[in-house]
Amino acid sequence: MSHLHPRPVVSGSGLAALRVRTINHRTCGLPALADMSAGAEAAGAMHRELAQHGVESIAIGTCNRTEVYWRADAPQSDETVVRALAAAVRSPRELVASSSIALEGEAVAEHLFRVCSGLESVVLGEAEILGQVRSAMDASAAAGSFLHGVFTAAIRTGRAARAETGIGTGALSVASTAVHWLSECLPLQSLRVMLIGAGATGRKAARHLRSVGVGSLVVANRTISRAQELAAPLGAEAVGLDALSHELVRADAVISAVDSPGWVVTFGQLQARMAARPSPLVLIDLSMPPSIEAGACEGLSRVDMTVLEAAVRHHRQRREDEIPKAEAVIAREIAWLRRWAAREEARPMRSRLWRPAETGRPTEGVV
Repeated sequence: MSHLHPRPVVSGSGLAALRVRTINHRTCGLPALADMSAGAEAAGAMHRELAQHGVESIAIGTCNRTEVYWRADAPQSDETVVRALAAAVRSPRELVASSSIALEGEAVAEHLFRVCSGLESVVLGEAEILGQVRSAMDASAAAGSFLHGVFTAAIRTGRAARAETGIGTGALSVASTAVHWLSECLPLQSLRVMLIGAGATGRKAARHLRSVGVGSLVVANRTISRAQELAAPLGAEAVGLDALSHELVRADAVISAVDSPGWVVTFGQLQARMAARPSPLVLIDLSMPPSIEAGACEGLSRVDMTVLEAAVRHHRQRREDEIPKAEAVIAREIAWLRRWAAREEARPMRSRLWRPAETGRPTEGVV
């Protein structure tokens, strides 16, 4: 892994003054990243600390990346940033230096534009990073107009990349793919969905269901306290697994995402309940091994991980095929940024040249 070391430059030197220090899944790997991530609150505190040292900065803190962007205006600003970053991620300075990458100049803008376009995300093309970058910029009152302008251009680029290419097309997790598939089968806004399982996959599925406006959501789990923990923020109901038989009659769809050695829902249960149901039932099994026993029954439809993983692979390939198009958008916007930065760099000089004439005083030394 190569690490670029920023060279200090004078204030007002445009893109050449840009710096970034980034910790992400590519610099240190996902396992280590879990211990070296700073949330939005810590990132905001880092920005305020750097402002006290006269450093214009914007810090991004998410579960998958911690980055600080700044303008280098003094030899000591680079070291000040590294110390602040180490404090934010609660790690020794030496570890931060070896687990991060430093970029300078136009490469900083290119990196930020790629981040906003979803090309540097763990999940290629994901859109959540755009809101996170926007929030980081809005929370950085002392960032300065130049850095603010670069971030505004990066956010615009991220939006353009998604509007002009298919970099964000298709779901890339089995949970989001399952909900998307279900939303195409049923009018979820008026239906009842039961989610079995409150683990990581179940949580993702629950958030996706709520984001598409599911009519009502029931979370069933062996430990009811975990079901309540997931259900409460989403305005959902929580039940134990002993309520499955009752809920199988009431639900229009069931998503199961549990880690169980045996069937959580047997085909016998389904057969018995289908007779009491007024409408069809859709089953989605996200468990591995499967947790819903397969079987043919009128009014019953089922999709499992085999189908969903095939869809995820297809969506991933489609997004990867769109990378060159997204990079072309970024190249176009970087060319615009160069022109904008050159104008911004010249602005103070133009102001100094024209001010005497504007005030009516003689302009000495100006032809």
